[in-house]
Amino acid sequence: MKHKTYLPLAAGIYLNYAILGMATIIVSQYGTQFQALWHTDVKGLSTVIAMIGIGRLLTILIAGYLSDRLGRKGTMLIGMVAQILFLMGLFFSTNLISACIAALFMGATNSFGDTASYPALTDAFQEQAASMNSLVKAAMSLAQFVLPFIVAAQPNAQITLVVMVVVMVLDIILIGLASFAPQTLTQKHTKISDEPKTTINPSGNQPSMLIDGSLLIIVGFTLSFTFYIFSQYAPNFGSSVLKLGLNSSKSLISWYAMASLVSVFITSSLVTRIKPIKLIFAYTLISFLALLQMVVIPSADGARLTAIAIGFFAAGGIWQLGLTLLSQYFPAEKGKVTGYYSFATALTFFVGPLVSSFIIDDTAVSVLHVFEIDTGVTLLSLVIVIILMIRNRKFSM
Repeated sequence: MKHKTYLPLAAGIYLNYAILGMATIIVSQYGTQFQALWHTDVKGLSTVIAMIGIGRLLTILIAGYLSDRLGRKGTMLIGMVAQILFLMGLFFSTNLISACIAALFMGATNSFGDTASYPALTDAFQEQAASMNSLVKAAMSLAQFVLPFIVAAQPNAQITLVVMVVVMVLDIILIGLASFAPQTLTQKHTKISDEPKTTINPSGNQPSMLIDGSLLIIVGFTLSFTFYIFSQYAPNFGSSVLKLGLNSSKSLISWYAMASLVSVFITSSLVTRIKPIKLIFAYTLISFLALLQMVVIPSADGARLTAIAIGFFAAGGIWQLGLTLLSQYFPAEKGKVTGYYSFATALTFFVGPLVSSFIIDDTAVSVLHVFEIDTGVTLLSLVIVIILMIRNRKFSM
């Protein structure tokens, strides 16, 4: 009965993240129309996407503080209002500067949403916290799978934006009326799925914060870079490199999102049976090989296979695996290291598009260069994970 009381809250959170999932890729999905509206090119779109990262960097630390002090509901509503400001900002923007300002609110949405929604679900569904939190990612992936079909059916971005705003207003009412569980002091940054109960044996060799902690935080950056760059620029790869039609190019994101949705459930099951470090290695290796074949031998079928691979192995849960391992290594400093890990990830959303904006244009060569960088960063992830695996053998788990 207690859980039924919180079902409207869960529904509101999942609906919020479904719209958030669409909002994350809407600039790239309606890229051609936004370029015309803002009198810019693909470099300008990359700048707007980079501003989302700045917005997240500016707000991620204060958002966690407000979630604990102001409460989950108030913090969540701030994030939802920020998302409406982002969507309406895109609707009314007529130049690149106004679009960049609107993008800052999208970054704030990520920060306030994450720091309020995951703890709120954990408070309300303590026995099923991992599975309830995993459904957040599932809601985002499902929405991202659907959006390219919406774009194909409704090519006018402004109509789609208005519909999303209406849904967000209704969701704000739902969240405003929903019951929230009393806040506990045990959860901080609960974006971890099914964390194993085992910890480092204090009597044996222990991980070093300087070495193992730093490497895992860097991995938080590089893993996010892999799937975020792919999700933003896969349509450009389809249209510029493969010369696919507009809808076929955008459908690469549907393959990516579908695989990500499936991965959420499979990965959360595997992590209870296999060491996180081994899963991270396997997932990173497959992601690297998939990207490598896409840039070395570009083809439509190869790009679809890569979209599925990146969705499943890079976007579906590997970030959470890295956070799980970091929490295992430093259980006494879980909140602090999670903050560092999340900050490194937020940095990805700024650095990735910013770097890409200096490289990309409408030519096939420039888009290939972006994905070559993505492949190189994924290779860096693989090298770091191998080092972590070698060091992990010394620790008693």
